[in-house]
Amino acid sequence: MNNNFNQVKEWFTFVASVIVAIAGVIFWVQSVGDDRINRIETEVKELKSDMKEITKQNSKILRLIGRIEGSMQK
Repeated sequence: MNNNFNQVKEWFTFVASVIVAIAGVIFWVQSVGDDRINRIETEVKELKSDMKEITKQNSKILRLIGRIEGSMQK
């Protein structure tokens, strides 16, 4: 009876340690991935901001070209 109890106790300890190890690896992978995701999100925000600024500059340039073309035709 005592031998069976020790075997059950050892198996329970083994299963618990495997579960804790797997959970630790999962949380570690997620935390490593979060840094990369945050960096990528920051870069995407910067690119969006740059694209908005380029769009504004392009519209200004097109308006200036239109004015120049208009004054040349007169």
